[in-house]
Amino acid sequence: MTTDKKFPNGNKKGTLTAKLKSDKAIQETNSSSIVSKRSVERLYYPTPPHTPETNGSLENSHFFKYFVQKPQRRAPLINRGYWVRMEAVHTVVRQFLQSNSESKKIVINLGCGYDPLPFQYLAKRTTTRSKTTFVDVDYPDLIDIKRATITASEDLLRVVGEIYGFSTSNPAVKLASASYYCIGCDMSNLTDLEKSLEACGVLGEDCDLLFIAEVSLTYMNTDAADKVVQWASGVSRGQAQFALIEQILPAGADHPFARTMLRHFDRLNTPIKSVSTYPTIDAQINRFGSRGWSSVSCTDLQTFWYNHVAKEEKSRIQDIEHFDEWDEFFLFCQHYVLLIASTNKAPKTALDDVVIKSCTMDSGWDLDTFECSSLRRRWGAAATMSDSSIIYYGGLSPTTRLATSVLVTSKYASSFSVNSTTVPSPRMCHAMVGLSPDRILMTGGRGSPATPLSDCWIFNSDSNEWRQTTPMPGSRYRHAMAAIGLGRVVVFGGHVDNDSLAEWLLFDSECCTWTTLECETKLGRRESPSFCWLGTYGILSGGFNRFGDIYEDMYKWSVTGNRITLEPIHVGNDNIVRAGAQMVPWSDADSVLLIGGIKPRGILQMTDSFQIINLTDMSIINIDIGNKEKFPMLIGCSVLVNKDREIVIAGGGAVCFSFGACWNELAAVRPLSLPKRQWTIVDEAQQSLSVRSEVSASVDLQYKESTIATDGSVPIGEIELRQPKSIGDWREIQSKGVPVLIKDVSIGSCTRTWTPDYLKDKVGYDRRVTVHVSSNNAMNFQTRNFRYESLPFGKFIDAVYDTRGNHSIDSNELLYLRSLSAANPKSRPANLAEDFPEIAADFQLPAELRSVIGDKEFSSPLRISSPDVGVWLHYDVTANVLVQVRGTKRVRLYPPSDVSELLFPPGASSSLIPNIFDRSGSSIANVHPLETVMCPGDIVFIPPMWLHATLPLEPSISVNVFWKDLEPSLYSAGRDVYGNRDLKAYEDGRLLVKRIAKSLEVMPVDIRQFYLARLSDELRSG
Repeated sequence: MTTDKKFPNGNKKGTLTAKLKSDKAIQETNSSSIVSKRSVERLYYPTPPHTPETNGSLENSHFFKYFVQKPQRRAPLINRGYWVRMEAVHTVVRQFLQSNSESKKIVINLGCGYDPLPFQYLAKRTTTRSKTTFVDVDYPDLIDIKRATITASEDLLRVVGEIYGFSTSNPAVKLASASYYCIGCDMSNLTDLEKSLEACGVLGEDCDLLFIAEVSLTYMNTDAADKVVQWASGVSRGQAQFALIEQILPAGADHPFARTMLRHFDRLNTPIKSVSTYPTIDAQINRFGSRGWSSVSCTDLQTFWYNHVAKEEKSRIQDIEHFDEWDEFFLFCQHYVLLIASTNKAPKTALDDVVIKSCTMDSGWDLDTFECSSLRRRWGAAATMSDSSIIYYGGLSPTTRLATSVLVTSKYASSFSVNSTTVPSPRMCHAMVGLSPDRILMTGGRGSPATPLSDCWIFNSDSNEWRQTTPMPGSRYRHAMAAIGLGRVVVFGGHVDNDSLAEWLLFDSECCTWTTLECETKLGRRESPSFCWLGTYGILSGGFNRFGDIYEDMYKWSVTGNRITLEPIHVGNDNIVRAGAQMVPWSDADSVLLIGGIKPRGILQMTDSFQIINLTDMSIINIDIGNKEKFPMLIGCSVLVNKDREIVIAGGGAVCFSFGACWNELAAVRPLSLPKRQWTIVDEAQQSLSVRSEVSASVDLQYKESTIATDGSVPIGEIELRQPKSIGDWREIQSKGVPVLIKDVSIGSCTRTWTPDYLKDKVGYDRRVTVHVSSNNAMNFQTRNFRYESLPFGKFIDAVYDTRGNHSIDSNELLYLRSLSAANPKSRPANLAEDFPEIAADFQLPAELRSVIGDKEFSSPLRISSPDVGVWLHYDVTANVLVQVRGTKRVRLYPPSDVSELLFPPGASSSLIPNIFDRSGSSIANVHPLETVMCPGDIVFIPPMWLHATLPLEPSISVNVFWKDLEPSLYSAGRDVYGNRDLKAYEDGRLLVKRIAKSLEVMPVDIRQFYLARLSDELRSG
């Protein structure tokens, strides 16, 4: 539910004080988290059917729905993260309510937001209402809305019970019943908070208190938060407990996840303050232990998942939705603690011990990084070619899975092209390994978690060609693979589509056959284990099981005939059993290099991230890198070591929960004795002279790359000029479906009044807007060469017009605002009248056009941009007019028939072309561009599916108005904030294509291609 609160003004111009602005930003975090929790509730918590037997009971009902009007399904990682937070709170509350049945139980939720925790328990038949009371505490404005929601709902009133009046001498108590109270109070004002609790009668000697602070104290100044901790330990005359869920920095502020998390909260103007003072589990234990709490236990949420979530429950939620984000999930869990403090005496300890042996530190290493957007991808795979260069294939980019290669070389290279007519399909979580100096084997992988692949390919590095070879017997991804010589490769484990499939496979490249290898010891299904071959034997360790638990064992393995022999290795060190780690042979005999991954307990420290393990005595040398500021995210990356012991890390990164994504630059870790090597990265996608198709075991799709005109130029036509004077004229323009330009239209006073000072005064200098920020003058949605940042509107305008030198924004950065809904940006389209009511009346569409649009209007975003910041080539499924208000802007359009020439990936509405306005983008052959330069008062009509891009020539302001001109049934159902979700028929068709391709998988490749070609021709012929 979007917070719709009014905040008092700091002065007559409406500027908020620093305290009020901070409070407002903190309260707005509730709006996002409550929507995420509602997503979890809908998926993970089934509701019982209403039957005569339940007698209208609300037990186990969904209560978040009363506070979230428009539910959204969050990504699996967000769902799983919020589920473990919610489950941690429920575990504490259940244990508290079940303890000491003689005393009254009081649960006080500090910073409750709209969380319906009280209603979930008061609705249970097992709750003794006469001995159970819940108290919600939060900002007065937020509590007022919560009270209004409760009193407007018959169900919530029935759960809360009879509401009785309260003395006006206690205005902070907003709602009261026998079992529930709402208190609106700033938690830093402990005197008022204690008076309100006294008034509710919950501080008696016969009352046991449980204070809950789920990510709330951390937004307070640390001194104020510590006073709350101290106060809570002594305010009760009975026993008290305190449950805290809060962020920590277990590997320090330089860890890539920590950097991303801290930057996220800073950009929201809600910095998490306690984390710098209490960055670790031990620090949190000491915090509470020194402030009156007799016993303190603390763990991170990863350990909570391992030790306190039952296997049956893990199995239940794993079956709810496809989930393959274990590494990122545990990174999130490792950065959150669950602390339980009590005034009862008991030891102050962490909940679990960790076994770590001492290691030798080797500080003679340095880290070099090389900026490259081409490798902004993770879970691809790489292998070394004959000239010691590296080829990296596939992986997940910021927007999609890729089917392109990247060349990483220390030699001069200006281009890299693949000469095959067929190439592997887009994929991730696959494996690659060298068969010989000039041949590389790639196996398996996946599209989505539900579409594992079995196809296999061999890349010839001399000819730069892919050739498909015999597929594996069964699909798998996150598997391990090692070459054992003589063109033979062993594959182990992974996520398999059939649990009966063999754990071990052998591929013989001479005869292109797969053989099942027998092994007496069944190791179980293992995903992302550590795995390598040392010449006479191999090493295997760790990996995830189906529930994300990490295997804590290590084996030597060898191959004799068709049999695998395993020899257990005693580990005795938590640091060297991991999942998702990379293991490669080291230069010393019987040694391996282990890099990155996830530990079973506690986060992997940066000093432990590069470990040389001597397998003879299990001694460990840590490679300690001094340059931590650019330390890579060692998740989803590929690691290769050359003869100079230089460690190259290609790709990798992670989605850091809801805080944003972290992407690696190319990284090279080298001995200090080795001079810095200049690595060159060349993306195959930059080449545009080939025509090829992608082939996979799951779907065969034709993919055509752009063709460059041989003379370097393509004629650009002009947009037809029209002067419509009637409704009929506008209807004719719409029905023809061809762009037109209308010049010098009267669109209201905005062309005159929307100056920088006027906009700042009307909209408000301090109002925050989300803008695109980029150092590149050609923003591209596919490569995400920009970031989103929340800025004060006035500072944004100053930067766009560069009217002041004190706007504190990098002068090299370009800004672009595409306005979002002020009420609910995640689920509602932008609307100028609702989002900017202060200036909306200044803008007017021609009355005749407004009549044609009628009630079909979809959205009307405001666009303000710096000069020379181009918006990527894309299309919209709705008709729209672009109306120029201030400044001038280039507009380029292409007809829908050109889409196959302009690098639009399947299912995407944005092009891969980096810059359609530069020489390369403007030289693409077989297309039919139109272009104009818009001036204030100009309107361009853009029909549905016409591909278009814009480039402001000076500071620019425009308004887009979109409307749905097709039959409503043709549009896809569900959320579509930007109006670019493809039509229902296309989305349905893509699903049918996948089903058809799946049904043909059983056929040999040549027969499958034969039938797919026939089907393609039949589709074209209609």
